[in-house]
Amino acid sequence: MTGRWLKTFRHPSHSPARRNFLRYFGLSAIATVTIGYLFPPSSEGRDLDLETLCSSFPYNSRCQSYLPGVQARTEAGELIETKALLATTKPGDRIPVEGLPRVSPVYLVIQEGPSVAEYAIGSVCTHLGCTVKWKLEQNRFVCPCHGSQYDALGRVVKGPAKRSLALVTVVEKQNQVRLVDHKPGVDPR
Repeated sequence: MTGRWLKTFRHPSHSPARRNFLRYFGLSAIATVTIGYLFPPSSEGRDLDLETLCSSFPYNSRCQSYLPGVQARTEAGELIETKALLATTKPGDRIPVEGLPRVSPVYLVIQEGPSVAEYAIGSVCTHLGCTVKWKLEQNRFVCPCHGSQYDALGRVVKGPAKRSLALVTVVEKQNQVRLVDHKPGVDPR
């Protein structure tokens, strides 16, 4: 009678459904921990530093008194003031300025108004890294090394270069022209 009683009475932990549930639950927990370890969550886009926020969204309320990037300088090293610059330039001018070590000089673009565009055009040729020069008479950037040419917005017109010149963000604030080593929020090309 004892053996028969054991066959009819089974403890709930011995049922096949419970065993399958516990097996799947345990494997799911192990898989979740493994995936979390192999692919940690990215903080990109969540915690923007003030520099990134203000270069992407210069009119954000947190950026009112913040001066992003570095102040633009003439090739002689003098700080550039917006009012003085606009008083001596005309729309369509490309003004070489210093300030960003990676892409110096860059060319400020003077627009109608006059005003300084929210982007500047880098001077490093995308072919082999020579410094391009703005040729007013041709209305183009020309590379002295291998003859690549770029239009007024830095797009390739004549090779051997295949990519456009780099763009950087320009912020006009507190009578200063500031250069930020980020792509502009809106690409003018």
